[in-house]
Amino acid sequence: MRNRNYKLPLLCCVVLLFSVVPPTQAASRNKSTTTNADIVSQLAGNVPDDFPRFTFINHPGQAQLLSHFLWYHFHHRLGNSMVLFNKEYLLTADIWLGDAKPRGSKEKIQDVHRRVLLDMYIDNEGYVSSHQHFSQAHDLGWPFPSWGQSHKDLARVKGKTAGWHFQPLKNVRGWIGGHLRTWNGKEYTGESAASAWELHNVKSMGIKNNSWHLEAAGPSPAITTPKGYSLNAFDSPYLQLRWKRSDDSLNNTVPYVEWLRETDTDYSTDRRVYFYPDKTPLSREYHHSIMTMYRHRQWQGKIKRIRISLAPGESEAAFDIDSFFTVYDTRHTINNPIFILASCRYFNWTGDLDFLRRQINRMRLALRYQQTVMGGLEYNRIRNQWPGHDGLCSWRKDDSGKLTFHSGHGIGSNYWDILPFGWDDLYATNQYYASTLAMAEMEEAIEQNPGWNIPLGAVKLDPQQLRRHAGQVKETANRLFWNEQNGRFIACIDKNGDKHDYGYTFLNLDAIWYDLADRDHGRQIMDWITGKRIVKGDTSTGTDIYRWRFGPRATTRRNIEWYGQGWWAPESLDWGCQIQDGGAVLGFTFYDLWARLQILGPDNAWQRLMEILAWEKEVHSEGGYRKYYDGGKRGTTLQGGGTCGGLGIDYEFYESSLVPSIIPCGFLGLSARSDGSLVINPRLPKACPEIAVKNILYHNVRLDIRATNKTIELNCKDLPPYPIRIVLQGTWKRRKTDWRDSTCQINQAGTYYFTKCN
Repeated sequence: MRNRNYKLPLLCCVVLLFSVVPPTQAASRNKSTTTNADIVSQLAGNVPDDFPRFTFINHPGQAQLLSHFLWYHFHHRLGNSMVLFNKEYLLTADIWLGDAKPRGSKEKIQDVHRRVLLDMYIDNEGYVSSHQHFSQAHDLGWPFPSWGQSHKDLARVKGKTAGWHFQPLKNVRGWIGGHLRTWNGKEYTGESAASAWELHNVKSMGIKNNSWHLEAAGPSPAITTPKGYSLNAFDSPYLQLRWKRSDDSLNNTVPYVEWLRETDTDYSTDRRVYFYPDKTPLSREYHHSIMTMYRHRQWQGKIKRIRISLAPGESEAAFDIDSFFTVYDTRHTINNPIFILASCRYFNWTGDLDFLRRQINRMRLALRYQQTVMGGLEYNRIRNQWPGHDGLCSWRKDDSGKLTFHSGHGIGSNYWDILPFGWDDLYATNQYYASTLAMAEMEEAIEQNPGWNIPLGAVKLDPQQLRRHAGQVKETANRLFWNEQNGRFIACIDKNGDKHDYGYTFLNLDAIWYDLADRDHGRQIMDWITGKRIVKGDTSTGTDIYRWRFGPRATTRRNIEWYGQGWWAPESLDWGCQIQDGGAVLGFTFYDLWARLQILGPDNAWQRLMEILAWEKEVHSEGGYRKYYDGGKRGTTLQGGGTCGGLGIDYEFYESSLVPSIIPCGFLGLSARSDGSLVINPRLPKACPEIAVKNILYHNVRLDIRATNKTIELNCKDLPPYPIRIVLQGTWKRRKTDWRDSTCQINQAGTYYFTKCN
């Protein structure tokens, strides 16, 4: 998510790739005289003929609006990058789209996702990288908080964290550059920084090409951090050196860091951590050597000096140092399950065996990481014991408004990046549960299809054990994280045992989407979100939960006290003017519609969809999203492209593409299974007894599907390379044949008609 302290905290890597942002008003060229009567046809005219389209009997205008919505948010994305957090969202939104290619690309969207998923970086321990943009935080994690955000004042940063960037102040990149320029922190940059370091058998050749050039002047060249710049080990669980050397090591020795604590008088091999010339997804011409310090028993308390031995035993190497700095653990607990869920969804819809063969052991490793390092097997939930991910607020404010900072606590763990989800974490447990079941289905399909020739071996997972464990996770979650008084799930239980509940609608809707919530809890959740049940103490209740019309507020209780590091003045924004405090994200409307369909039925979900499309029509009648909310005239502003706001709709909010998937995935009941089956289970409302979707892609075959609750017409537009297995709920008969069953094989192009028997 985004906030005003951080200019582009989410998906900035994508934003920065484009110097020209596409227009966010599809109807911007329309004159003020455009009427509501013709805006729908004008919008529909923008949709290419071969792009998927919807047809709703008795509701042609709404079908056109949703068809345009689908194309618009797909077409106007700012690119499709390696960024991981949105991959489950986008695979749900995109994988069924036939003949869909990103703007300016000749590559099918399915091929884009394939390439990206196969290229995802997994470290040697099994953690999947966030693939976010350049920053001076953890390379494999979120781009903040960085070392410059241990306090809001540079004088108070000193003694907690530190960093030296060997470029002139004006050239320091990223948010650290912005912080240092605001503080005029010349001592941390360029020649000023380099001149303060101590040199051992190495000669400084000055700042050249935005890096500090060094040449060995004797054996084992080393450099030592300046005097007077101590740091706190707790705030510095990692160190990072961005550097390169003139050639490879001749004797295969490994460089290292050593340190002095406050009471130490000399360096010791007992206080040594080795590092390696690694490349990460963010590396360019420099190695990004990440040193894991927090696991060393003597990395404690105040650290007064750090010595970097650049080339032990050598005396002829030259080096370029870009930067050296302390690093918070900004990794995210959700990366591994997102990677698994997205990979499963890709395979289930495409049947791409080559992809599965190349990806399966990476998926297994990703789940094993959640089971072991993240505590899944031990606790039947995710307990995040990474440094700083303790669920505690990073500051306290007394009655007079005075802030006391507790830096290093409350580091963000997921999409909702200024909220300190951590320790016993339901958000991560939701996705752990879902990825466990997804892997159980995948492993079972692999077992039942030995002809696929997919690797088994030492890392294979037992599908029955996975399902039993998932049942234990579900039981634990519904017991441990359920707030009986409020009738909803809490966010997390922090390291001190305190529970945090600000009415997180997204968290509770996720629990229904992933089927973690039991039936009774699901009903209570929907009674609260729909306003049928009032939760005492909430800021938003009843109809006000849908104040923003397109979906529920992200939270229903004002939060001015529980935030992670860097978001220090939540009271400075009015309720609803920050997405994570009463605002909303358009894309997550999909989960609201899904939950309504599952818990309240198709009539309720359909009515809500019609209300959303009425809002969509009004928005475009007034010139598009940006004009509609311009200046906060409707109570809040849009976030995106570097600005803070209460609503996430465009720019980096790719998840807006999710909403139309409620038609194929929800009302038509399409579900692709790992065993090569496409399930069709229509659940249509009385107000729209027939729905059709044109150009669905399944196993590289284009399908048009038209359905009622008792009939299905399936037009197979391509010759299937191998039979397509269709699974229907109940007993059906096929027109002009003797077939009566629930499972059939389609092996020819043509139209197939099915009628429900019971």
